[in-house]
This record gives sequence, structure tokens and C-alpha cells, in this order.
Amino acid sequence: MKRTVLLLTPLAIALVGSGSAMAQGLPDGEGRDVYENVCGACHGADIVIGSQGSKTRWEETVDAMKNRGASGSEEDFKIVTNYLARYFGQSVNMNTATPAELETDLGLKKAEVDAIVAARTAAKIANFDALVKVPGVNVKELTALKARLKF
Repeated sequence: MKRTVLLLTPLAIALVGSGSAMAQGLPDGEGRDVYENVCGACHGADIVIGSQGSKTRWEETVDAMKNRGASGSEEDFKIVTNYLARYFGQSVNMNTATPAELETDLGLKKAEVDAIVAARTAAKIANFDALVKVPGVNVKELTALKARLKF
């Protein structure tokens, strides 16, 4: 038993020293901490990073994890599902998405949506760098959503 503890101690030190290795690569946003607590007990963030899916897909995934013994409240699972759907949802084309899709799928505020629509009406938004130069957009929030944005 002592040998096991000694073998795990360097790993534990490395994880603490890395500033939450599980969280590396996860976008900051509402629900990240709940995701880390509920999902991080069994696996790393690499299981979702680079993945995309509809809200329904993420609901099914979270339900499957609950059935396998993931622990958390129903509210925790709802928060996790919303976090995954927001930051690892389907791709959204910033030049062709309807204003409703920009608002609903990406969670952008109406003022941001209006600014993006006005900018893309004047000229196609070429890339992420051009998008964040649009006056009135929240650069921090768009950066967290960057993996989902297409042009």
C-alpha cells in the first residue's frame, strides 16, 4: 500500500503544479468548474476537446455517463450539458448563419449579433481576426467559441 501511495505522489504533485492539468484547453465559461468536478473524476478534458455535437448529442453523452455512475446532481448534469453544447457544439458559419442561430447556437447578445450582421453585410468576414475587429463584439467570449466558428 505504501508503494502505491509513493507512486501516486509524484503524479499528484505534477497535477497540482500544473494548475489543473484537466482544465488545460477547456474554454473559460459558465459551467467549466462543474464540468471539471463532475467529469474530471473519470477522464481528462481531451475527451471533449476537438469534439463537436448538437445539444442532443451532448445530452445523450451525459446521460450515458450518468448511467455508468458519474456523480452529480441533476442540476450539475444540466450545467455540464449546456457547457458542452455551448463550447463544443456544431460549427457555425459567421457569414451565413441567421441572426437567430448566432443568438441561440452561440449565445451571443442581440447587440453583438446586430454588429456582426452589419459587418458581414458590408463585406464578408474573412476570418477570426476580422471578426474580433467588429465593433461591439465580446472578444473574450468569441475567443472561447473560436473552435466552432467558420468563415
